[in-house]
Amino acid sequence: MADLLLEILSEEIPARMQKQAAGDLERLFIDCLKKEGVSFEKTKTYSTPRRLALHISGLPLEKEAQVEEKRGPQVGAPQQALQGFMKANGLKDISEAVKKDIKGKSYYFAVSTSQSQKIDAFFSFHIPEI
Repeated sequence: MADLLLEILSEEIPARMQKQAAGDLERLFIDCLKKEGVSFEKTKTYSTPRRLALHISGLPLEKEAQVEEKRGPQVGAPQQALQGFMKANGLKDISEAVKKDIKGKSYYFAVSTSQSQKIDAFFSFHIPEI
């Protein structure tokens, strides 16, 4: 298991707003981790008049690969709908999509698999966007 300790110099934020800023920082990280399917044990925030800190414990050493399925149009849909689905999901041909039955109707699904990623590389990518 891994831990993350992030400290941010925040002297531009008024001291009376630091506690709320720490809570916002924690919420943003938790939302990102949940969205990306990264498990963790607990989070803890700290604040001083000039610093915010976030500690996340119990992180995996590696973010596991994930399979994502995006439902597309029904089989037999107009060509324009199929073209839009293929373009939106990076498919060159509709044969790259998977057909699945849902409640007696067949739909196209775009299936993509993300690669596993070391947790430090994951945070290097996601911290700037948070």
